[in-house]
Amino acid sequence: MPDLVTFGETSAVFVARDVGRMRYCREYTLRPGGAEATVAVGVQRLGFSAGWMSVLGDDEMGHYLRGFVAAEGVDVSRVRMLSGLPTAVFLRERLSGGDARHFYYRKGSAFSSFGPQMLDEDYIAGARRLHLTGISPALSPACDAACWRAVEVARAHGVLVSFDPNVRLTLWTAEEARAALARYFEAADLVLPGLEDLQMLYGDASVEAALARLQSLGCRQAVLKAGEQDVHVLHDGRLTRLPVPTVAQPADLMGAGDALAAGCLAGLLEGRDLVDAARLGIAVAGLAIQLPGNIESMPTRAEVDRSLHGAANWKR
Repeated sequence: MPDLVTFGETSAVFVARDVGRMRYCREYTLRPGGAEATVAVGVQRLGFSAGWMSVLGDDEMGHYLRGFVAAEGVDVSRVRMLSGLPTAVFLRERLSGGDARHFYYRKGSAFSSFGPQMLDEDYIAGARRLHLTGISPALSPACDAACWRAVEVARAHGVLVSFDPNVRLTLWTAEEARAALARYFEAADLVLPGLEDLQMLYGDASVEAALARLQSLGCRQAVLKAGEQDVHVLHDGRLTRLPVPTVAQPADLMGAGDALAAGCLAGLLEGRDLVDAARLGIAVAGLAIQLPGNIESMPTRAEVDRSLHGAANWKR
C-alpha cells in the first residue's frame, strides 16, 4: 500500500500563453490541475509512495490526466473512468508576477458523482497518511460524504489525516464552506491552511487572528501559509515562525501551497518533527514556483537537497 493516499478531482487546464486578459489570448497550453494529485506527485518525487483516488470521464482529457499522473509513479489503480460524464476543465488567465485567475467548468463532472460507495476503504486503511482538501466537499454532497467517510476510515485504522481547506469561493459561498469544513478542521491531525483561506471564511485579517481561529476550531497541529510572509507552525501548544526566502521572479505561484504541503508530508513520513517538516515544505515550495505548472514544477529530492545544502548544480 502507498505511504500516502489522497482523494480528489484533477482537471484539464488550458493555460493562456500570454500574460494579460484572456479574451485576447489565442493560444493555450494544456496542463493537469488538481491539488490532491499535485501533492501525490510531490510526495512521490521526494522519495515516498503515493496513491490517488478519483473519477475521470472516459474521454480524451480523462485518459490524458490518468496517464500523466501514472507516469510520475503515483498509483492510479483506484482512479475510475466513467462514461457519460465529462472530465472537468478550467481555464487559467495568467497575471503578472506568476499569479493567475481561474474560470472553472466543473459542474456535473465525472468526479462530482463520487460517493462513499466508491471508496476502497482497505486502500485507505493500509496507508500511513490520508490527505484531503476542501475542494472535494465543494463539488457535490456526494463528494462531501465520500471525504468524510474517508476520514472515518482513516481514524478507525490509525491513519493520520491531513487537510488543506483550499477554499474556492467560485465553487460555493463562504457560508456554505464554513458550515461544511468545520468538522474537517477538528478531525484532521494536521491542517495546512493559507492565511487567505481563513480570511475568506472568517475575515481573520492577521496571522495572529488566523492562528487563534485555528485553535478555536479544534486544530491540534497546523502549518499556516501566510503568502510571501513567514510560515507559522502550531504544534504541541506552541507556535514557531519560520522565514520564507524571497524568490525574485516566480514563474507560477499557483502550486506553492500544494508544494509546501507535499514537502511537509514527506518530512513527516521521513520521521521529522512538524517544524522540521515545515522547513522542508518551504524549500520544496521555493523551488516549485520557479517553474511553470503545478505537477510539472514539483522538485525531486536531489534538487531539494542541493538547494538546502548549497551544493553546485552542474549543468554539464
